[in-house]
Amino acid sequence: MSNPLFAVPLNMGTGTWVVTIIAGLSFVVMFGIASAFGDFQGLINTTLENDSNARESRKNIK
Repeated sequence: MSNPLFAVPLNMGTGTWVVTIIAGLSFVVMFGIASAFGDFQGLINTTLENDSNARESRKNIK
């Protein structure tokens, strides 16, 4: 059972292919840089700590 959507040609010119490839590679590079230098673990820990504090403060109010 084939999907006819995948049979449609893209009809992209050379310039469009170049822009698409550059944009894709740039996304991968920027994602790699953000992953390498971003403090995602610290962000997660801070978010969980703030959530825990908010839950405790709501529990103490009731």
